[in-house]
Amino acid sequence: AHDTFWDFVSLSPETLHNVMWLMSDRAIPRSLRMMEGFGIHTYRFVNANNESFFVKFHWKPLLGVHSVLWDEAQKISGKDSDFHRRDLYEAIEAGAFAQWDFGVQIVEEKDEHKFDFDLLDPTKLIPEELV
Repeated sequence: AHDTFWDFVSLSPETLHNVMWLMSDRAIPRSLRMMEGFGIHTYRFVNANNESFFVKFHWKPLLGVHSVLWDEAQKISGKDSDFHRRDLYEAIEAGAFAQWDFGVQIVEEKDEHKFDFDLLDPTKLIPEELV
């Protein structure tokens, strides 16, 4: 990466969460159909009884989470820069539609401070074993 990238990261600590994911083994998905999705923010929902809840969304691919290594990604993109789009298009053409399980994590607003982290911080993930 260029020095300007690292300059930006060093001057913007809020980017570190994203950079950690980017530099991990999960950074480059093998297919868009094998990529997890996360709602960045925690949303506040209010039901008909005027009760407030904090909600986070996530999507888990039914095909599982699979990635490519950096060297493999460079080779693929050098041969076919539309690899991910082509994979998705061909899968849809074949009737193998991308599918995800949609999940939510729900915390009552009154329980917001029961955790040792800020539920409203977009750089934090709520461990699934807690909620």
